[in-house]
Amino acid sequence: MKKVVIVGGGVIGLFCAVRLRQGGAQVTLLEAEREHPSVHGPIASAAAAGMLAPIDREASPHEKLALESYTLWRERHVGAEWADGVRFDGVAVVSASAEEAAALQRHAERLGASATPLTSGQFRKRTGLEAKVEHAVFVDKEGVADPLRVLTGLAMQARAMGVLIEFETDVASVTANWVLTHDRRTYEADIVVLAPGVWATEKLMTAAPALKHVQPAKGQLVSVTLERPLGVTLRTGEFYMAQRRRDVVLGSTMEFGRYDRAVDPARSEGLLAAAEALLPGEVKAEGGAWAGIRPMSPDGWPMIGPSGDGVLVAAGHSRNGWLLAPITAEIITAHVFGAEMPPAWAALSPTRFGAS
Repeated sequence: MKKVVIVGGGVIGLFCAVRLRQGGAQVTLLEAEREHPSVHGPIASAAAAGMLAPIDREASPHEKLALESYTLWRERHVGAEWADGVRFDGVAVVSASAEEAAALQRHAERLGASATPLTSGQFRKRTGLEAKVEHAVFVDKEGVADPLRVLTGLAMQARAMGVLIEFETDVASVTANWVLTHDRRTYEADIVVLAPGVWATEKLMTAAPALKHVQPAKGQLVSVTLERPLGVTLRTGEFYMAQRRRDVVLGSTMEFGRYDRAVDPARSEGLLAAAEALLPGEVKAEGGAWAGIRPMSPDGWPMIGPSGDGVLVAAGHSRNGWLLAPITAEIITAHVFGAEMPPAWAALSPTRFGAS
């Protein structure tokens, strides 16, 4: 039986733990933060909106991989402890022009999604919003996860399967076959998986040089209220708005090179102003704002695979950490058990950025 130690208990680490245990590995997961995360804490997964959006406005070399991961979300949530924390209602995408909306429709249909232009009346029915909105397209392949509910549920699922999870356990150093914590505990392993988000220490980077490519990007969100529940996720060129299990979030900003999580009122006001311009009088701030730090790779896609002397990394997921968590777990599991690596999976190797 393969013995695996995972460092990092965000959505990536937890999905990897569950999938590896399903594959027959003995799994230990180490997380520096406390068991019940907060949007105001350092875990990027907890502060995120939880968007499961595989279809962007433009083509991407990894777009089919994103769709594959979305399909895994649909499959894996059935019967899971966290099933009530995800929604797959689709998205209404608002474009600046009819030409832009038509291009989005063609792009979505090319990827096998159902994409339907919405009249103003259809937009109101789909979303529950009252504004007269033009150039909207409904795309069926999109969802949203409630981060706190799903993170908690994934931990429950992992433990029920026999994964040992050690919260408030900070890692001091790592090799390919053991992990040493700051309180001097040693965890031996056949394989170590590093999923630290943006918070890798120098010692983790020494063990896995690929982590040096991960840079921070601060993103701010605002909790808002509406007169009625939002029927589907709303995306525009300036903001998105998503109905989660118990709240609605408006996001999101992007500031590269920022590690601080202080809320900038001007950023919140900018998001609210953009929402007000499209939906006059319908979106009200309530419940405050918060910021998270996204782990960005140079090309915006994750690094998944070996780095250094035998350590595996799952890092740099950028804006798509939630969406790509299931496919990341599949790729890591393939590496751990020496399974065949499809070219699309191998393309996410850290080696694409040079020596890893």
